[in-house]
Amino acid sequence: MPMRVATHDRWPDQPTPDAKTRTALLYRGDVVVAWGWTAVKRWTEMSSKERASHTYLEHFKLLLEDGAVDGVDTVCPLPPGVTRLQAVADFLGEMRKYLRDHLRRTGVILKSEDATWALTVPAIWSDAAKTRMREAAFRAGLTTAVDSRSLLLTLEPEAAALAAVVKDHASLTSTIARLASVSLAGTAASGVTLVDGDVVLVLDCGGGTVDVTLHGVRGNGVTMRLEEKVAGRGALAGGAHVDAAAMSLVRELLGGDVWDAWKEDHPAELTKLKAKWELSKRAFFGDQVASGMSSPAAPGVVMGWPGTMVRPAHVHSGDVRLQLPERLGDQLGSKALKALSTPSRDRGWVSADRSLVLPAEVVAKEVFDPVVDQVLELMADMLYEGRSTGTICNKVLLAGGFARSPYLQSRVRQVLPAGTNLLLPTDPGAAVVTGAAIFGALPAMVSGRRTRLSYGVGTSRPWTSEDAIHSAMKGTPIKVWNGEEKSWYADKAYCAFVKRNDLVNVGHIVKNFTPFSRAHTAVEFQLYGTRDNTAAYTTDSGMDKLATISLQLPTGWAAAVCRASDYKMECEFRFGATEFSVVASDSRSKNAVATTVTWDADLA
Repeated sequence: MPMRVATHDRWPDQPTPDAKTRTALLYRGDVVVAWGWTAVKRWTEMSSKERASHTYLEHFKLLLEDGAVDGVDTVCPLPPGVTRLQAVADFLGEMRKYLRDHLRRTGVILKSEDATWALTVPAIWSDAAKTRMREAAFRAGLTTAVDSRSLLLTLEPEAAALAAVVKDHASLTSTIARLASVSLAGTAASGVTLVDGDVVLVLDCGGGTVDVTLHGVRGNGVTMRLEEKVAGRGALAGGAHVDAAAMSLVRELLGGDVWDAWKEDHPAELTKLKAKWELSKRAFFGDQVASGMSSPAAPGVVMGWPGTMVRPAHVHSGDVRLQLPERLGDQLGSKALKALSTPSRDRGWVSADRSLVLPAEVVAKEVFDPVVDQVLELMADMLYEGRSTGTICNKVLLAGGFARSPYLQSRVRQVLPAGTNLLLPTDPGAAVVTGAAIFGALPAMVSGRRTRLSYGVGTSRPWTSEDAIHSAMKGTPIKVWNGEEKSWYADKAYCAFVKRNDLVNVGHIVKNFTPFSRAHTAVEFQLYGTRDNTAAYTTDSGMDKLATISLQLPTGWAAAVCRASDYKMECEFRFGATEFSVVASDSRSKNAVATTVTWDADLA
């Protein structure tokens, strides 16, 4: 059956066509009253009195990862009774209803049993964050069970790579609608896609995260397989962090007290200012424009000053000019505006026509570089690690919403190793969602992934001389007496299932577990993770307890054996897929065993 991939770029109240809608919610109490761009529109049009009874949220998806809260501006705190997981569930629920109604208007009836959902997640997300996303999808009604196979979580950089591979395959090209084409600046078109034998580094630069992965390509088109060559890495950075830095720069220029009061009283003006900044961000090429480099400005955006007009004194080509919001200018007052009118290449100024002038060199250094430098550092580290294992990258694919930035593109080009080509999707953000749809239909196209950590469990095992030496030096492991076995055991030992950077095919690893005592009603053990492949004990430095796994023992199990160690539970650990999962069964009856995985972070 031919596959057709179509992107939806006409979301309600969206100012310009885009494959992604705004990750935004508007609550009254704990009830959603608007989502997406409609939430933005209603919030900005509200009076101060109305806003007092509402809560507006943005970027809340990123909160699913522990530790992300400090780098995420949700605008308002989560409303009482709404958790980070519930906020994501509320958004997914609104999107599900919208898509159902939209398809119905086109004559398509969406049935839950016929649909497969592919949700994109950052590659750097922990297993706990992915589990929360799956739970949110279940609460939103996307699936009928938390562990439903009708939901696939798709790693964003892998999705971008899949879109680049499938793009020109003969059997798909004529049937794929709006699939982002991949263009290669400065080279012939023959090298624009991924082909058999390529090694591609994917830089997925989104709003809140940057993911860097390295993949080998085997085969072509829909028969192609991606195999991760080095464990991916990333950072909490991206376009949203650039936006926050830009607003911080303007606030510093105009004065914090005035800015904060205006921001509180006139959110509609702030939204318009951010929209103008977004256009400037997509066109910004840095202070290199001033030295004669051409700027690949975004459609409809002119960098610098139009050639048909006289450029104001002191304004250089490449500087960012933003019209000062009317009420912000009024709150500043004539005295402050006069003080700000003196041109300063060190910080910026307000021109005679009430435009904010932000020098290109200041914007580059203070707004873009803190994020772009992180991207380049991650890229360099990944290339180095690949070379150290004999894997030479020949193509770099730039994807994600922030990849639209000409400045980012320019900086990446400058550091590309000789002989390495840069792939630029026409719409970098759409490449990710397109690839997610392809993954939903053909998940086997990703054949293997590298583990980010060494994963294993805490266990007890027979005491050894090595344990005695380690215990004498560091106090662990603990020596415990096993009365049923009538021997000494080492507690707090670590049994690794996979090592960091292991290539794990999409499959499972089977391990047997036994109860420690006949009095137990469950086999309970802890899942640990560490970057140290030589770790031997759960107390070793850098060892993190990730989750507690409990396997329920059937009633009367102890009567079937003489010793607890004779009763085996067969446990399948699945590491090669996008998500970690575990399934257990009774090795005697082969019946499934009730299994629960409790992530430590969710207990806090």
